[in-house]
Amino acid sequence: MDIPRKTRHEGGFLLIIVLISTVVGTIVSYISGDYSVGESFLRGGTIGFSISFFCAIGDLIFLQWFKRFPFTIYLLVKTLYFTIISLAVIIISYIFIKTPQGNSELQKDILFSGIVITLSISFLVSFLQMLNRMLGQTTLFNLFVGRYHKPVEEERIFMFLDIASSTEIAEQIGHLKFHTFLNDFFYDITEAILLNGGEIYKYVGDEIIISWKISDKPRNNNPINTFFEIRQVINQKSEKYIRTFGYVPHFRVGIHCGVVVVGEIGDFRREIAFLGDTVNTASRIQGSCKKFGKDLIVSEEVLKRVFLTDQYDAISLGKIQLRGKEKTVELFSIEDSSQFHSFR
Repeated sequence: MDIPRKTRHEGGFLLIIVLISTVVGTIVSYISGDYSVGESFLRGGTIGFSISFFCAIGDLIFLQWFKRFPFTIYLLVKTLYFTIISLAVIIISYIFIKTPQGNSELQKDILFSGIVITLSISFLVSFLQMLNRMLGQTTLFNLFVGRYHKPVEEERIFMFLDIASSTEIAEQIGHLKFHTFLNDFFYDITEAILLNGGEIYKYVGDEIIISWKISDKPRNNNPINTFFEIRQVINQKSEKYIRTFGYVPHFRVGIHCGVVVVGEIGDFRREIAFLGDTVNTASRIQGSCKKFGKDLIVSEEVLKRVFLTDQYDAISLGKIQLRGKEKTVELFSIEDSSQFHSFR
C-alpha cells in the first residue's frame, strides 16, 4: 500500500480533531473558570489538545486491534480507553496547573465536572464513531443534515466487485467458514477503498458496491487505482488465505458512471439509496467479466472521464448489448501495462 498517502490521510483527520478540541477546551476553560483568554488557552487548550491527540493516536493504532470484536465489547473498550486518557490528562492538569489565587474549591469543582463530562463524551463519541462505521463514511452525516431528504441527481462512478467461484468455495469449505473468508476479504480491501476516496455503498452477498462522485479527471482514476491496489493487497496476503481457507479470493470488477438519483428511502430502516440505469449498467458490466475472461471491465463513459497513465492499457472488447439493455455499450478491459506487455 501507499504508506505516505495513508499517513497523510490519517494525519489530516488527526489534525482536524486536535484543532477542534483545542478550541473547545479553550472556550470551556474560559467560561467555567476565572481565567484570562491567555490562561484559558494555556489550560483548556492544552487539555483539549492532549486528550484529542492521544485518543486519536490510540484510535488509529491501538484500537484497530479490536475492530472485529462484537459491537458492545468494541464500544466499551473504546469508551474505556478514551476515558482513561481524558481522566489522566485532567488529573495531571489539576496537579500541575493551579487555578487563580490557588482556589482549591474551584479546582475540585472543575475536576468533578471534567470527570462527568469526560465519561459522557467518551461514550457518545465512541458510539457515534461506531454508528458511522456501520452506516458508511458519510451516511450518518447526510442523514443528520437532511442532505438527501429530497432526492437529487448526481453524477457518480460505480464499481461492482464480486468474488469469482464463490459458490464452489462455499461448498468446499462450508458456509460458516466461507462467511469468515468473505469477512476477511472485505476487511482486507477496505483500506484501499477508503484511501482512494471510495464510499462503500452496500454489501450484497459476496459482492461489494462502491461509489465515487465524479470530479476532475485525476480523481476519477481512483476506481481503477482501487482495483489494482486491492489486487496487490490480496496477493500480499495470499499465503494467509491459503493457510486458513485453502483458497485465495479472485475477484472481478465492473465500472460505469453516469447520473443517478440519490435520496433517503425507507422508514424503520432508513438508508440513502442510489437509483437509476447507471447502477444497473455497472452491475451488468461486472457480470460480463466472466464471459470475456477479464477481471476489470469499464464502460466507454468511464474512459471519457478518466485520464489513464502509461501504467494502464485500455483494450476494447467491442460494442456489447448487455442483458436487459436495448442500446449497445462499448466495453474496455483495463490491464496493468507492465504485466500485459510481459505476456505479449
